[in-house]
Amino acid sequence: MFLPKESLSGGLESGRKGRSCLVGTIQVKGTARAKGAEPLSVTGELGDSDTPEATPTTSGTTSAPAGDPPAGMRFESVLPNTEDALVVPPGYQQRVVIGWGDPVLPGAPVFDVKKQTGATQRQQFGFNNDFAALLPVAGQSGRFLLVTNHEYVSPQFMFHGYDADKPTREQFDVEIAAVGLTVVEVERSPQGGLRPVMGKYNRRITADTPFTLTGPAAGTPAVQTTADPTGRAVLGTFANCAGGVTPWGTILSGEENFHTYFGAAEGTPPADPDHYKRYGVVMEPSELKWETFDPRFDLAAAPREVNRFGYVVEINPWDAASTP
Repeated sequence: MFLPKESLSGGLESGRKGRSCLVGTIQVKGTARAKGAEPLSVTGELGDSDTPEATPTTSGTTSAPAGDPPAGMRFESVLPNTEDALVVPPGYQQRVVIGWGDPVLPGAPVFDVKKQTGATQRQQFGFNNDFAALLPVAGQSGRFLLVTNHEYVSPQFMFHGYDADKPTREQFDVEIAAVGLTVVEVERSPQGGLRPVMGKYNRRITADTPFTLTGPAAGTPAVQTTADPTGRAVLGTFANCAGGVTPWGTILSGEENFHTYFGAAEGTPPADPDHYKRYGVVMEPSELKWETFDPRFDLAAAPREVNRFGYVVEINPWDAASTP
């Protein structure tokens, strides 16, 4: 999130002072291993404690003079450049932690871009993320849970010869499994970075993982469907943008732009014109054409399904068998 400097108490006089707002965070960048995208990576170094710190490889003083950024935030700004690379400040290192298709669950096959299936993708790291949380595992020094979202898919980068006008059932199955969230255990490597491990907390959450709908809307007619007359059992999550960690240790992620995953044949009359207009739902084929393969994404066949998305979802990363 970007804020004008006037919106912060006292103002931010420079980009350097603004770094003090990031104390205690670890800078992460993640998308997919494909043309035009990069795997999830960590920038910085991990200290001796179980809490990741963004600190330079050359140590500095432990306390900062008044008005200066604290230790871990005193780095040179990266100047604008045209390099086709992730550029980090002098004294910092960048390493890949995990990328699209890497194994998450036991038995996951080695990723092969030419042999993708929905079943294998459900065992592998998903596509495109813009949120990562690193949660220390109690009692295990150097061990963490890495939790990420997978906001959307880019099929033109995922499938060789992808035809946007004629996606296949196999491609749909992979896409459904490539979105959602991932929980994967990671450990500190001897080199100071992080590496994934097969652990009991590892989990993939996809666009057809069972969820329980709670809150004021749960059980109301607006969210009741033929497949779920209770209005409380939702399949999956997608369009998850960013996220956060609650004080009690769970993960939150918000579903945005969810309406774009639903579609219908051109000219189909909307079931609820006013509601659809407010949501931004349009009665035309969707970009990914998921409605071609699953009727719950068809606005004509399941007009209330779209009402069951656009929520803040909560998952418990400490229980791989829990229902979100």
